[in-house]
Amino acid sequence: MTVLPYAINTLSTAVVYALFALAIVFAYRTSRILLFCVGEIGVMSAYVLSAVLHWTGTTAGGIVLAVAMTLLFDTVIGIVLFFVLGQEKQEDPFTGTAITIALAIFFAGCISVIWGGQVEQLPFPNGTISVAGASISIISVISIAVGAIVALAILALFYNTSIGIELQALANNRELAVLNGIPVNSRMLTVWIAASIVSGLAGVLSGAISSVSAGGTAVGFSGLVAAIIGGLTSPGGAIAGAMLLAAGENITSLFLDVRYSAVVPVGLLVALLALRPYGLSARVERIVRT
Repeated sequence: MTVLPYAINTLSTAVVYALFALAIVFAYRTSRILLFCVGEIGVMSAYVLSAVLHWTGTTAGGIVLAVAMTLLFDTVIGIVLFFVLGQEKQEDPFTGTAITIALAIFFAGCISVIWGGQVEQLPFPNGTISVAGASISIISVISIAVGAIVALAILALFYNTSIGIELQALANNRELAVLNGIPVNSRMLTVWIAASIVSGLAGVLSGAISSVSAGGTAVGFSGLVAAIIGGLTSPGGAIAGAMLLAAGENITSLFLDVRYSAVVPVGLLVALLALRPYGLSARVERIVRT
């Protein structure tokens, strides 16, 4: 494998991991709940998009309708998360996290029942372009561009808008945020819907790069590992963790065997927790119960 295709492959994988990790980080920052069901949300979104595209065809109108239906589906999932993980669950992060694990199992069952675990190819262009004598996948390049734009937009929204500042205030001190008039419920609804939509996009990009299948939910675990590597509260750290994880997996596949790449997430996680327990961002947050 030459350098350019390897770099494109690594970046396309990193983009998927980063989007899953960002969904997890934003949910965790504002609720202290670990969102374990991002992989399942992503796979269901990819299946929904695939079903609509096979029904409408890959015309301009069909693509618009498919995207709209997928966004609607993710929005509904986000609303469900908001009501299932209500205020009382957010005050008890352990219970809330356990509920997301239960939701992951439930969503996996839905995937099995509705789609029967079938493997599908999204009807996107799957050609290649030649760059400096190397063949580059068109869909990988598009995925990198889309994922990078969305990730940058999320960071800009979080750090440079009034809603983002309110979410940061909510993450730092919920009681003080309430006293300052921040609408906690509406902002939390925004967080869960956004986390669901970003997870759905990550699942669609993952399915476009390879295929859509029930086994694709495992990519969500890689996103969780990337978020933990980055420090769980740092969006920038989540992106860095995704890059590190994707590079580690691809280097392992390149020089050893693709089968060994499966142990890279666990190996990196164990090493990081041993050497740098708070992640790459090294941001220590203390929660005081009153």
